[in-house]
This record gives sequence, C-alpha cells and structure tokens, in this order.
Amino acid sequence: MASKNHHIFKKSAIEAGTPELYYLNPSENLMKMASEWSVVDQEDRLALTVHLFGFGDDNRIRVDGKFIKLEVVTENKEKAARFADDKNDMKNFSFEMNTNYLDHLHVTDDRSLKVSEGTIRLYLSKLKAKK
Repeated sequence: MASKNHHIFKKSAIEAGTPELYYLNPSENLMKMASEWSVVDQEDRLALTVHLFGFGDDNRIRVDGKFIKLEVVTENKEKAARFADDKNDMKNFSFEMNTNYLDHLHVTDDRSLKVSEGTIRLYLSKLKAKK
C-alpha cells in the first residue's frame, strides 16, 4: 500500500477530505496522552511504540480483533490527575486499526524491548495493494 496516499490517523484523513484512507484511529483518551506513544510509517508496516509507564505503573496491552487495547491496572496519582473528570475512562485506551489497509491478524512485537523497562513496540503489517 503506498503510504503517500494514506494518512496514519483517521483525523488527518478526514481533514484532508479522504476519510477512508487511514491506518489507525486512536481513542480520545490516547490523544490526551499523545506524548506517551508514537507511530512510524514504514514501507510495509507501521511501528507503534508505547511508553507504558506514562499511563500507569502496571499496564496490559493486547490485540482484540481490530483493536489494540491498553488497560491501566495500577495507576499513580500524577498520571490519574490527567483524567480527574472520570477515573474509569483513565484505565481504557485503544487504537482501532483500519482493516482495509492493515492486517490485524499479523501484529508482532519487538522482542528487543523489555516491557519491564516500560516500552513496547508493535509492528502492524500493511495489506498489499491489489493489482
């Protein structure tokens, strides 16, 4: 899939007038925490890096269908203060993958990074364009 025609995020695709040409749709909670994660668009995949300790002291990340879900199991007061309006929302974050362009069945993690050190990187394979 030619990345130059696609936006990494749904919001920028909508702003460009091509709402269907995106790879990821981060939840509103994730957008509030944008400094704690990043996405790099590579030729045949996206590299999603999440700094887990930025969300809480104990976190779980998993792929559930077309969603990558991050659940905060144990938060700390500093991080919880960002979500003072609704404590329950603070514990749930997700990326929705656009399965028209990403292969949600082939999400792999970077084994060179240690989750215990607070960072995880997932590789999201792009689907090949049909000729």
